[in-house]
This record gives sequence, C-alpha cells and structure tokens, in this order.
Amino acid sequence: MNVIFIGAGNVAWHLASLFSEKENLEITHIWSRTKENAEILKEKIDKKSIQVYHSLEGLDFSKTDADLAILSIADNAFESVLSKLILPKNCILAHTSGSQPMQMLQKASQNVLGEKIEKIGVFYPLQTFSKAKQVDFSQIPFCIESNDKEIEEKLFTLAQECSEKVFKVSSKDRGILHVAAVFACNFSNYLWTISETILKEKKLPFDMLKPLLEETLQKALEINPSNAQTGPAIRNDKKVIEKHINMLEEMNLDDNFCQIYRLMTESIQNK
Repeated sequence: MNVIFIGAGNVAWHLASLFSEKENLEITHIWSRTKENAEILKEKIDKKSIQVYHSLEGLDFSKTDADLAILSIADNAFESVLSKLILPKNCILAHTSGSQPMQMLQKASQNVLGEKIEKIGVFYPLQTFSKAKQVDFSQIPFCIESNDKEIEEKLFTLAQECSEKVFKVSSKDRGILHVAAVFACNFSNYLWTISETILKEKKLPFDMLKPLLEETLQKALEINPSNAQTGPAIRNDKKVIEKHINMLEEMNLDDNFCQIYRLMTESIQNK
C-alpha cells in the first residue's frame, strides 16, 4: 500500500515512523506547509525516494499511485488544505483528528475536474504526541470510522497492525471522547504547570510532586477517578481552602490561579 502523509507534525511524525517499519506500507510523499518539517520527517524515515511538497499548490496528487492519504494537520488548517487537496480516484483519505467530523474530508477532490472524493475515513490514535518522546503504539487505542464498510475494514485491519486496541467509533462519539481526553490530558497538564509555577516562585523543585502524581494516576487507573478523590474540597475543609486562596493572592502570580482553585473546589463539592 502506497501512503501519502499530509502533515509533518507530532502525530504524523510518529505514525510515519511506525508505517515505515511495515513491509506492506510504502511512504511515497510527505506534504507540510513548512518545508523544513517535511524534510526532517523524510530524514527520520531515511528513505531518499520520498517526495516532499510544502505549498498549497503542491497538494495535487492525482497522478500518483497512492492507495492511502493520511491527513494529519491542525484542525484550523482543514479548510484551506482540503480545498486544494486532489487525490487519485481509488485513494482512501483518512484523518487523524479527534474533533473533526469525517464528512469534512468530502471537501477534497478525487480528480482535477473537482469531483468530490468518495473514499474517506478516520484513523485516530487516542494519545498525546511529542516528537521527543517515543510511544508504544501497541497500547494506544485507535478509533476507526468510514462511510464505506470495505474501507472501514481496511482501516481497521491497518490499525490492528499498529495496536492491540482498535475500536469503531462514530464522529459524534469521537468528539465526546476528545472532550474527555482534553480534560484528562490537556487540562490536567495545565494544572501541573500551575503547580510548577507556584513551586518555582518559592525555589522548590517540581520533582517533589512526582511521587504524588504517580500515586494519583495509579489510583485513578485502579479504582476509577470518582473513587480516588481526596483533598480539602471533598472534605469541605473551609479553613484550608481559604488559606490556599489567600496564599495564591499574596503570591500574585496569575489571577486565573485563584479562579481555577475556586471553580474546581466548588465543582468537586457540588458533585
């Protein structure tokens, strides 16, 4: 199967690397708005025959023999990229977004005459990706969707070559899953960033919190988060809560920190 990667960001970086290890997959093209990113990804895959493109005018792949195009770009770039993307008639177009509906892909064309693409799907790995951090794809859930049963099975089989955890998930349910993931990953990471900021102000190392973070996550995984909640909010310890808020105000780091503390305390107590 000949594969094109549209995008060279964090997700594409890891997926393309994984695909390059599969004997039945051949990456033939990489497109990115940033030429440097596409070249670096090509270099990582270490295959000189891969062709690299980086302009919106370079999104016409209609004359290639691509079987699959993986669209792995920022959500806010979907409109501009898809409006220029042209693929061969028999090529499957699948995106890796958690929040974009599958039908968005119909904005792409299957030939230079502008006929809308027919073979579309979703190939969404539910994980946070950074180029500097290796991941174990075998344990990453993949969410698969397509408007065609045969295409869905092809994507499902491909995902099974990558992971032990593959699911058929609709666009609506995937959107809900993405919201939950934002709370679990992005928001929790920002709370850790707040903790880091507070500790830096007092020249205390963030490492001091690592055993606590590890134990918190382990408990959540073992007994579910709803059963693992501790702290002054759930105990309704008003004196400690007020003391914490006063300390945050005195530190004068960011007004949002106090608001977040109050909001999360109220949300825990009202649960």
